[in-house]
Amino acid sequence: MLSTKEVLEQIFANVSVKNKSQRDFLIKLFTLLPSIRGRFNFINIARYISIAESTIRRNFEKFFDWLSFNYCIIQLALSEPNAPVIAAVDASFISKSGKKTFGLGRFWSGCANRTLKGLEISVLALIEVGTGNAWTLDVTQTPTGLALSAGKKQSYSRIDFYLEQILDCLPYLKNVQYFVADGYYAKKKMFDALLPIHKHLITKLRPDANMRYLLDKKKHPDAHGNQKYDGKVDWPFLDLNRWIEVGNHPQFEQVLVYTQILYSVQFKRNLRVVVLINTKNGKYVLLASSDLLQPALEIIKFYALRFQIEFLFRDAKQFVGLNHCQARDQHKLDFHFNMSMAAVNLYHLEIQLNQQTDKSLNSFVRKAYNTKLVHLIFDKLNSNAELKAFLNLEHPEIQKIINLGQMRYKNTG
Repeated sequence: MLSTKEVLEQIFANVSVKNKSQRDFLIKLFTLLPSIRGRFNFINIARYISIAESTIRRNFEKFFDWLSFNYCIIQLALSEPNAPVIAAVDASFISKSGKKTFGLGRFWSGCANRTLKGLEISVLALIEVGTGNAWTLDVTQTPTGLALSAGKKQSYSRIDFYLEQILDCLPYLKNVQYFVADGYYAKKKMFDALLPIHKHLITKLRPDANMRYLLDKKKHPDAHGNQKYDGKVDWPFLDLNRWIEVGNHPQFEQVLVYTQILYSVQFKRNLRVVVLINTKNGKYVLLASSDLLQPALEIIKFYALRFQIEFLFRDAKQFVGLNHCQARDQHKLDFHFNMSMAAVNLYHLEIQLNQQTDKSLNSFVRKAYNTKLVHLIFDKLNSNAELKAFLNLEHPEIQKIINLGQMRYKNTG
């Protein structure tokens, strides 16, 4: 089976590293992370590794090309070299206390369902359509003080920041045609920026979206020459005769699917709109794509795949300490956030390359910890160790195993 170090060597063969010391540090760090117990901060990492805490801090300040690193992992992980992929963009709240931390502000927390004081990262992920596997491509911390509304032309809003992240990653997105995002990203700026570069946005619309039917000149030959629209869409009393029936949802029989090309007053463009109606309770969901020729079922499928990015956030927070950064400096925070999300990529790649049936990252980190402990026992207790050495808990070699991960105190005497 391939080890984490062997997988990293495959990646570093295609990714340039600043120097050998940084390469060695990253190999030690990624090999160590899944076997750590406790918080993933400088102090605790130093307890498990033969590197001083100050050295760890200095390495977190150094630049590393995480974008190329993640892209290389994705290329190794794809089932085929040119497998179809879509891009998903979303933000995640990071809890953080203190007053002088870079980017500290009030951001939306999905778990708390309200805005909280902390940090936020914006993640651009690639999702393979065939397998549904999601991989982080880029991680950027959201600055504080940005305008929440994208309405004013003079203000630099969060949408502008998220959009810049996408545009900065374009060299790695040549084969990506569709971007999927939730309703927050349904902004005119997003559509206006993506369409000129031949990219399309799939998103969710408000249930009261201001949409108009397009005028059919064949049905209304007497209409005024400049007339383009045939009335506003009344969502609570939807006239289904004006829609194209697609059929039942592939997974939920009680959900009926209809589609139509409508004009959006808010976005000032035509959109392919898909309405999903639950026949049991009468509730409906509106999805939209800027690709007017895209099939309705494909829009539904791609938007459902968007949720895979949430599993990346979950794994990074539960297993590799995305929330545990001890630093306040911008560069150290950036290194930590990228390290955590890249670690999820790396370990899932290792699971895939080793063809393990259990793809859970929970099982992976448990096995990594147990393996480290077994190696440590065999390393510290040689073949000549006497039986009483195993029974004597005060034996120096036994104490080295017992004290694994404990606080290291400096000798002040």
